[in-house]
Parts: sequence; C-alpha cells; structure tokens
Amino acid sequence: MNAPYKRLWLAIRFFDLPLTALKMEGIDETPVVVVEKKRVVYVNPLAEEAGADLGIDMTTAQLLCGSQIVERNRRKEEDSLHELSEQLYQFSPHITRYCSSGAAQCGLLLEISSCLKLFGGLKAFCDKINLFLEQTPYGFDFGLAHSAKAAWYLSFTYYEITGDETKQDFIERLNRLPIELFFDYPKAAEALSKTGFSTFGDLAIQIAGKSISSFKKRLGQEFTDVLCEIYDIDQDFLQSSLFEKPRENYKPDEWFEEEYQFEFPVTIVDQLKPAIENLLQQLSDYLRKRQQQCQGIEWRISDIYKQKKSINVNSDTPQSHWQLLYDLTLIQLENQELPFEVDTITLECRNTTPILHRSLILDFDQSKRKNKSVQDYAVVIAKLKTRLGDAAVYKLSYKDNCIPELSNSIISLAERCNQDIPDVHLSALRPTWLLPEPEPIEERDRRLYWDGYLTPHVGPERIVSHWWKEKIARDYYLAIRHDNLRVWIFHDLYTKKWFVHGVFS
Repeated sequence: MNAPYKRLWLAIRFFDLPLTALKMEGIDETPVVVVEKKRVVYVNPLAEEAGADLGIDMTTAQLLCGSQIVERNRRKEEDSLHELSEQLYQFSPHITRYCSSGAAQCGLLLEISSCLKLFGGLKAFCDKINLFLEQTPYGFDFGLAHSAKAAWYLSFTYYEITGDETKQDFIERLNRLPIELFFDYPKAAEALSKTGFSTFGDLAIQIAGKSISSFKKRLGQEFTDVLCEIYDIDQDFLQSSLFEKPRENYKPDEWFEEEYQFEFPVTIVDQLKPAIENLLQQLSDYLRKRQQQCQGIEWRISDIYKQKKSINVNSDTPQSHWQLLYDLTLIQLENQELPFEVDTITLECRNTTPILHRSLILDFDQSKRKNKSVQDYAVVIAKLKTRLGDAAVYKLSYKDNCIPELSNSIISLAERCNQDIPDVHLSALRPTWLLPEPEPIEERDRRLYWDGYLTPHVGPERIVSHWWKEKIARDYYLAIRHDNLRVWIFHDLYTKKWFVHGVFS
C-alpha cells in the first residue's frame, strides 16, 4: 500500500443498531420506528416508504404509516457493540467504540495499519471484515481514513476501497462532506451554516487561509479539537501533527471453561472426583499463569440426552489454588444422588480478579504458622457456609445503644465489625452470652424460678431509655441458680415482671 502516513483507521458504522439490537422478529415485514423521548430516532425501510422520518414525534409517525413503535434501548446497543468488539478482535487488537450524542448512530473504530500485512493488504483485509459482518444481522457502512474521526465521518458516504488510497484521497473525500454531519456539535454546525459554510472543504480553505485559531475563538475548543483530528493538524505548531496519539488496546473478555467427557456413564459421585480434581488443577494453572484469583465457579453435568444440571461453588476469600474449591465442591455433592447418568462435566470460571502484591516475610517469628492458622480459619468458614448456608455463619458488630438486645447487629464475615465499645460497657457487669429474647421468670413461693431457683446477688444496675416511644426501665442483677449457674436477670419496672437476659461463662 502506497501511503505516506503511519496510522490507518477503519470505521464501521452500524446504522440500524437501534432496531437490530432489540433482536425482534418480523421487523422486515412491517413498518417499525424506534423512539427515544417520544421522538423518532430510527425508521426501517417500510416505515420510511410510508412517510415516517427522523425527528418527528411518535404520534405523527404512527398516524403516517401505522407503524409499530418500540423504545430505544441503549443498554442493548452497548451489549451488541461489546459482542461485535469481541468478534472483531480477530482482525485488530486496537478497537474503540464510538456512539454519537446527537443522533442514534453507533459504531466501532479499528486501527488497522499494523494488521494489513497479516491479511494480505488493505483490500483483502476489508474484504474479510465485510464477509464476516455480512453474516451478522447488522447493517453497516465502512469509512477509511488517516484518523479515527475522519474515518467515522467518511462512513456516511460510499466509495470503493481499492487498497491504493493515500492521505490526499481521504482529504478530498472529506472535503465533499456536508457540515450537517456535525450533528454531535449542533451549535457549531448552526453557526457555520449561518456564516456560509456548507461543506468540510469550506472549513479546509478557511484553515489554510487563516489557521485553525479562527475557529477556536468562535466555535470553542471542543469543536476545534475535532477539526484538528480530522485534518491531522497540531494546534500549537499550526502544521501537520508531529505526534501520534497512543493506540488503545482492546481487552477481550477472558474466562476459563473446560470439560471432561467420560468413557462410560457415571452414576455415583465418587466416580466424578478424578475429573473434578483434574479440571480444578487446570483452573489453578490458568489462574497462576495470569496472576488471577476467583471466588466462584460453576459446574455443569450433562448426559447424552442433553439433560443438564448446574452447581455453583463459592468461597468467601479469593482462591488461586484448587484444593479448597475441590473440598467445597465435594461438600455440595455429598449425600446427593446424580439426577442422571453423567456423560460430561464442565467447569466454568468467568469472574476473576488480579492477585494483590503481597510482601513475603521471613519465618523468624513463626509467621508461617500464623498465616497458616488464618488460612485454616478461612477454609473452615468456607466449608461451614457451604454445608450450612450463608445465613447460618455470621459475626456480631457493636451498635451504640444502651438497650442490651439492641446494642449489636448481625453482619457477614466479610464485613468489618465495630469493636469500639464504650468504657461504661467494659466496666459494667455483662454476660458472655445474651439470649436472643429475654425469657420470663416464674415466681414460686415468692422466689424466682427459671429451670431452678434463682437468688439475686449483685445489683441493681438501672437502664432507662426509649422515653420517646415504648418506654423501657429495667433493674439488672447478677443471679445464681441452685446449680451455681450465673445468669443476668432484670426486673421490668413498668410490668413488674422478671426476665432472664443472659448467661455468664
């Protein structure tokens, strides 16, 4: 390719994305308009033939052609662009997304100068991408130029890509474009139209005659930056740009998925264990090479009749080694019968996080043993949660409240608990175990009875609060039962009843 520039950009504009992203059926057989904020932003060919046009209100569009009205979904458009980016990564590692703010036009910008030799030149490269995109449901137009913005605007006009284009060819094609294409900059486009500018070429003549600074004063910095990128001008030096902007590398989605097919139908869990261990070791190797860790995996088992069952395994702490995930998987499977004869087992891990850099400490003070204790604790907790459920394993955090049963809250093990207990609580008489709810005490023969007779020994400590709603007034005592169990009891000063509220160790 004979080209005196270092970068080459291919813009792919998906002009019907507002409709095709919705993945509706029968859109080619009936007039359909896509609306946003009650204004038409896209019309399919049948609706256009019936008189519907961009910018009219939805009621008018429906009266004109009796079209089907659908609401634009930007999230689905973004998902479609992401899917297309993943697929086009095979052609170029430099992919950026462009979504217009002034019109329902979205597309992808590919920097392709470093990929042409691999695919046999520009013409062959574009033919391959064209062939690939024709197999998708999306309508598209190409734009080829020396900069990303120039390629985007050239996607609005058709020309054949021969493979012999030069920068001058791109400039000549740009000069023929109407300024109405600056719909992302409506104020600038309106100002240019009022002062007699009608094409990009008029702007180029003005830049050549009076420099780019004349636009900067009247139309602002943002629009001037666009012109500089289109025509490859350095604002500071008022000449062709000396420096290239760094290319953005696209990072495709990456996840682990491997399967193991058995040579015979598996009917019991024990027969799954070798395959489970093998797949987890592959996952561990995958994570280690990428310096990643994960907290959740998914197992899928299936039979020859395509029956499937999924099993999710999660850990509180991120893991990069296979052993804990293996133990948690077996806990999930124990005491279960397989729902069918298993032919294939698949392991999938989609969400990973980078391993944080850790400082390594020499074991002069037996820190390895301490670290191992922390790790063992994490393993035990993970197994308990897998066996009993997340809700069954928790920890308590202090809450600032003088009512004993309201002075703590249940939080997950991953959360940080509040241990800043006021001195008044530390010095006061408090039991080791607090009952979930105070239990009533019987009165037998003028004595207190709770699974045995109680004798108050220390107290009272008076707690009065909640005067603004249900009033609380209690006198707390340390009492001893006949079997020497020490309990925390209180006398309700309003109801005149006695309750057990806690047990001392």
